[in-house]
Amino acid sequence: MSENLRKGMKLVKCMNHDVDTSKWSMYAPEGGCDEKLYIDEASTAGLCWKCTSRSVNNLRGGEMSYSEDQD
Repeated sequence: MSENLRKGMKLVKCMNHDVDTSKWSMYAPEGGCDEKLYIDEASTAGLCWKCTSRSVNNLRGGEMSYSEDQD
C-alpha cells in the first residue's frame, strides 16, 4: 500500500494488529493482522478488508446464532 496521504484520510494499521486490545480479535489471523488502511481523519480505528471478510463469513470457527424473535 502506498504511503501517500489522501485528503481527509489517514493511514492506520488494522485494529486487529494488536489482538489483545481489538474488539474484533476473534476474526484476526493468527499473530495479528499486518494490513494498513485509509480511514477518515475523524475516525480513530478501522478494520481491514481481510478481517471484515472473515467476520462476514464467520471464519472464527463458531456457529452463527439467530434470535428466535426476529420478524
